[in-house]
Amino acid sequence: MERQKTENRAEQKIADASRSGATELDLSGNQLTALPESLGQLTQLQSLDLAGNQLTALPESLGQLTQLQSLDLSRNQLTALPESLGQLTQLQKLCLYDNQLATLPESLGQLTQLRRLGLSRNQLTAVPKWIGNFTNLSNLGLSQNQLTALPESLGQLTQLEMLFLYNNRLTALPESLWKLKSLKRFFLHGNEKLGFPESVLGTPYEKWNHSDDTAPKPGPILDYYFRTRRKGERRPLLEAKLILVGRGEAGKTSLVRRLTENKFSRCEDRTQGIRITQLPVALGGKESARLHMWDFGGQEIMHATHQFFLTDRSVYLLVLDGRAGVQELEAEYWMRLISSFAPESPVLVVLNKIKKDPFELNRRALQGKFPQIRGFVETDCDNAAGKGKPPGKHGFGIEDLRQSIAKITDKLPDLRAAFPGSWFAIKEELSGEKKRGKKKNYLTPKEYRDICVEHGETNEESQDNLAVHLHRLGIALNYRDDPRLNDKHILNPHWVTRGIYSLLNSKRLAQQKGELALADLARELKANDYPSEMHRFLLDLMQKFELCFSFPKGDRYLIPELLDPQEPKETAAFRPEDCLNFHYRYPVLPHGLMPRYIVRSYVLSEKHRWRSGVILNFEGNRALVKADAQDRRIFIHITGPEDGRRRMLAMIRQDFEQIHKDISNLNPEGLVPLPSHPNVAVSFDELEVLEKDDKQALWQGVVSGKVLKIPVSQLLGGVELPAPPRKPGGREQPLRVVYSYSHLDARQRLKFSKHLAPLKRLKMITDWYDHEILPGTEWEPEIAKRFEEADMILLLVSADFVDSKYCYEKELKIAMTRHEKGEACVIPIIIRATHAWPKLPFGRLNALPDSGKAIPQWKPQDNGWANVAQGVERAVNGLRAAAPPKLR
Repeated sequence: MERQKTENRAEQKIADASRSGATELDLSGNQLTALPESLGQLTQLQSLDLAGNQLTALPESLGQLTQLQSLDLSRNQLTALPESLGQLTQLQKLCLYDNQLATLPESLGQLTQLRRLGLSRNQLTAVPKWIGNFTNLSNLGLSQNQLTALPESLGQLTQLEMLFLYNNRLTALPESLWKLKSLKRFFLHGNEKLGFPESVLGTPYEKWNHSDDTAPKPGPILDYYFRTRRKGERRPLLEAKLILVGRGEAGKTSLVRRLTENKFSRCEDRTQGIRITQLPVALGGKESARLHMWDFGGQEIMHATHQFFLTDRSVYLLVLDGRAGVQELEAEYWMRLISSFAPESPVLVVLNKIKKDPFELNRRALQGKFPQIRGFVETDCDNAAGKGKPPGKHGFGIEDLRQSIAKITDKLPDLRAAFPGSWFAIKEELSGEKKRGKKKNYLTPKEYRDICVEHGETNEESQDNLAVHLHRLGIALNYRDDPRLNDKHILNPHWVTRGIYSLLNSKRLAQQKGELALADLARELKANDYPSEMHRFLLDLMQKFELCFSFPKGDRYLIPELLDPQEPKETAAFRPEDCLNFHYRYPVLPHGLMPRYIVRSYVLSEKHRWRSGVILNFEGNRALVKADAQDRRIFIHITGPEDGRRRMLAMIRQDFEQIHKDISNLNPEGLVPLPSHPNVAVSFDELEVLEKDDKQALWQGVVSGKVLKIPVSQLLGGVELPAPPRKPGGREQPLRVVYSYSHLDARQRLKFSKHLAPLKRLKMITDWYDHEILPGTEWEPEIAKRFEEADMILLLVSADFVDSKYCYEKELKIAMTRHEKGEACVIPIIIRATHAWPKLPFGRLNALPDSGKAIPQWKPQDNGWANVAQGVERAVNGLRAAAPPKLR
């Protein structure tokens, strides 16, 4: 009966579309098992959505819809396609993923206007040669099929930007892939027979944040693949990282010395940062490998920076001792941290100082909770016969530990991955293995390329690919994709970590509550290793890691890790019963998470910052955001006008969730406190499930001995912004917004982006900016591309913007050309007064804030930003309500 009703509704929709001459029809999610023949009469249709039904076959009459530009047949049960689909020669988008297709009809090769073709999650065993006919294709999905080979004709898809091939059975790649010069996203994971190390393939699709910047690039992947298949160019690297973690004084450094030198001192210096040493290990057979041992300092102040070096595909030693008496808690904390940053890496748990302070763990329970634990080893580096006696010759359990490390290393998936033979000499020189005088801490790009050329590597793309591999191995760090840092191409890891930890451990800077001037670095760092011209570079590196931020004026910075631990008396004003409240509860709260948030939100905080919290001001509202390490929670309390509280919460949550994305397995739980009982919080995800199942659902629970029943919509409505209404035929995808601004106005751009956070959270927009890229860098083509693709371009107008040759002559030119063609909405935003702007090319456009009153003229300035955000939102709503343009 229900199915009959569904089919009747579908028939009625088709009849209505036929009468009205509709150009769009949505029949998705209707459990349809067959399509009526009457569908073929809708000859005016340009868009047809049949996704999420139960279709097993399609009628030939579908081929009569010759005006179709978009056809979605995904998530059905199709086993074959009719030849008549080849008549839909206007198609630009064809989605067929999540079906049961084993072959494709020859006629599909006639769809030469296709821009997007989705064939993922089917049962295809081959890609037909006619795929090369689709020369306009920009997105091709072939992942999760049963493909063993690819045709050379793929190389004809010269407009292709995205290629998804992960989780197939490929055994080889065609050389024609080199011809895909437009390709920017290339996913190949899960094709084991191709022999790629994971470090080469980059971010897996399931962990990708859908940004071009983080997508795997084809250059390094193809370069590696074809180089390692040349005769004489193939050789296993047999190197990996071994990372030691644990609390301070657990004996990590002593273990390193026993393993590498068989020496022990009861007065071992505490590790101030990270020490990196080499450990050779004998593998099965006649092979040997080399491990780069990273010994992390255990002091809490350093935990914030560990995350930047906790890499997957490494071996971990979690070192515990019996003195603290909280070994179970210590093991739980560190294992959750490791599993968050390196979920695929094997871990050995070392019960150290076992002779001096015997202790035990619930090993079976710990291994059951964390399957990546490969074993437990008991050690004691001292192994003295008694008090005052000299240490034993070899220590206790050290050889067992060495053998356990070797066994685990032998099974690392990427250990024997091929490394181009010509790169070994370059690696040896950069890592200091090849002695040619004192090892340099950093090189300019030219110096690095000269070394590559000297050893026979003349191709610049291959040189860059090698730099990427060395960075992932931790042999030679480089940050060439960041314009603040790319003038120093290769960095000694010791130099990086020693410099950062010298600042974090500085007593003088701690007394200054984390505030420092550029000149302070001369007193904290050795001039021989850190000359003055490298001081700003080091601070820029810390800003990249979100360890510090710069104040608006002058060369002054703040390191939140060194702030006063005492929260100010002003926090008492945030009584939960008077606030809008939200919590995040973490399996383990990383020590540096709150300082990172303080860095991200600094434009909204003025003076109330402390090590574990901050008070923010936003559009007339105030928020207290603070961490409780013992409770493993972040607490958010917002006061001020009721109508602005949810916008402020949306902005705060947007920033936290961006941080969460950087830590793949952190998985915090959002909690919604009950308005009448703010000390009781319920799961945000649970509330969403309840509301999805029943719009009128009630949350029910016992609080203070009484049963409470609260509408789920009331609880969610208090913390979540209402979804924007969508008009029929309006745009579904977020608008692409880009900023044009002078890098001298970077702070204003950051503050403005906070006011647009609610629109981003509602998926109404995505925004992009150039990360302060300066004119003339290699990112110039990328900037031009972003401006050409944008739906909305925001001009942040100031005297510096007008004075910027790059902004004014290049970005503005693209913006105004696209405005004249009706391809993009361009909005000038007067962030600082400049009297000449009405006479400039964009002067005839309606500017924000209202009446062109510059932001500094608003009192308070937050009102000006709020006015701009409201204006942008009106424009966004207008663009989203309009029918989307034809697919380009």
